[in-house]
Amino acid sequence: MSGTFYTGRTGKLKVAGTIIAKIRDWSIETTVELISTNTVDSRFNTFVPGVAGATGSATVMYYRDTDGVGAVQDFTAFIGKIMKQSANGVTTADKVSFELRVDGDTAADMVKFDGYITSMGIQVSTGEVTTVPISFTVDDKFTSGGVVPA
Repeated sequence: MSGTFYTGRTGKLKVAGTIIAKIRDWSIETTVELISTNTVDSRFNTFVPGVAGATGSATVMYYRDTDGVGAVQDFTAFIGKIMKQSANGVTTADKVSFELRVDGDTAADMVKFDGYITSMGIQVSTGEVTTVPISFTVDDKFTSGGVVPA
């Protein structure tokens, strides 16, 4: 038996079409609500599918390249996607695009979607890359890649 194992260490976070960060250690979970079709005389549960959704988490690596490629460009703006300094709060303009990959640039091994960052933290350790663990919720459906909407 031959095959390839993937590490899931490649991901990208985009804002307005520009890559602002690289992601590692990501996970995503999809769910579907089931609507009961039982009647008063039902002896067994029966269902029809309802609304589907997805949530997940990832670790954003905070660093700066000298040429700015793949690095967080403006940390304050990044954090501003969840915690606003104005009275307006989070709006639809704060939606971000995700590309989560298990292998380089292979479309079959990728999930793309738009979503909202729902929580974040910052972890700073001496001698280590600063990381920002985030949680997110998918807005609408997956848009392309290996997961093809029906």
